[in-house]
Amino acid sequence: MSRRLNIAFPSRAIVVAVATALVLALITALSPAAAAQAGAATATTTAGAAGTAAQLKDVPGHWAEEAITTLLRMGVVQGYPDGAFKPENPITRAEFSKMVALAFGYPPSASSDFPDVAGTWAEPYVAGLSRSQILTGYPDGSFKPSKGVTRAEAAAILARVAGLTVIKPDMASGWTPSYRDVDESHWAYVPVEIARRLDVAPLHFGLMFEPDRAATRAETAYMVRTMAEAQFARGQVTSVNKGDATVTIKNVAGNTQVLQLSPDAVVFRNGAGADVESLRTNDQVYAVGDPWGQSRFVLAEGAITKEDITKKISALTDGIVTPEQVDALSRGKWDEARAGMSPALADRLVEMGLTDEEAEALLAQDWERLPALGQTRLAEALAAELGVAPELVEALMARDWAAARNLAELEAAEMLLSYFLQMR
Repeated sequence: MSRRLNIAFPSRAIVVAVATALVLALITALSPAAAAQAGAATATTTAGAAGTAAQLKDVPGHWAEEAITTLLRMGVVQGYPDGAFKPENPITRAEFSKMVALAFGYPPSASSDFPDVAGTWAEPYVAGLSRSQILTGYPDGSFKPSKGVTRAEAAAILARVAGLTVIKPDMASGWTPSYRDVDESHWAYVPVEIARRLDVAPLHFGLMFEPDRAATRAETAYMVRTMAEAQFARGQVTSVNKGDATVTIKNVAGNTQVLQLSPDAVVFRNGAGADVESLRTNDQVYAVGDPWGQSRFVLAEGAITKEDITKKISALTDGIVTPEQVDALSRGKWDEARAGMSPALADRLVEMGLTDEEAEALLAQDWERLPALGQTRLAEALAAELGVAPELVEALMARDWAAARNLAELEAAEMLLSYFLQMR
């Protein structure tokens, strides 16, 4: 714990938690509807029979004892009247909403847009988080406050708290999944990876996150406590030390602050994957770090560079063409670029339906080696990929420019006609 003495980031969560709790207590005291339902929310709206971890009979020795103790001290969670915390019980969406609102200081709201929350003890918390776009309801307009929160849902909510929703799935395509059951196809892949990289996910999850499993009071206590102790920074870059992986910024308070990037830090610049060497003086940065002051995520925005452009173009090809190859193409170095691209392009062509021999002939631009059937299949595959007529592709392959021009004009006319009909 002594490492935390060197933290350079100011933590907002702990400072405002007590003040928010007092405001919510006042709202509860003045609201007849809330008072009428106090009995239904004993564990989450009253202090309960026990207020410290030592008084809670099922907390001492528990793996999440430190997290639960911290949140008890902050006034974020309480025990039940029987002197238990019940750490292995599932936590409801209403209970988790209160935990998040108090831990991170989201202001309460007097009314909710969700009809199944209106008038309940959880309404100020749910409404406040909804206003802040931290949580959402279901397509039918309900919130389902009594439904349990899944591990994936908890991770998604905490990713929004961290301000990292700007990281989209396509931006994380180069990441290696941390869990066997949550890969790029899962809707919560990015928030789950964020939870893992910020050490928010409990270690006992192991290699299986079990995203649809109901999260327990202990697990969410650990996740919220860890995120509450995460460190945030925002400011303008004044210098970059590539050797030490440090970035000096002038933060929003006008003070000089040094960000120490972790060895596995995720860096984005202008929406593309980057590294510390890509950061430039005067870039605007937002960093999220662990409780010990190491930045795990750095999001930077700044002047567009040639490197940004090549990375964007490479991303458009799903990585088949690397940034270096894009740069070679921009310099007219076709042979240099093609040498590296050929294996990846050949694999892609085979995926499109060509044989290995046809793909090799195409990359060598040896049209004579392509039999008539191969040319037709190639034209059909490329046409499907590009969204144009096969005849146009065949004309281009045969260098029949007159035919290609006529076909292209026909394609354009059909597109305009289709657009005109849709407008009507």
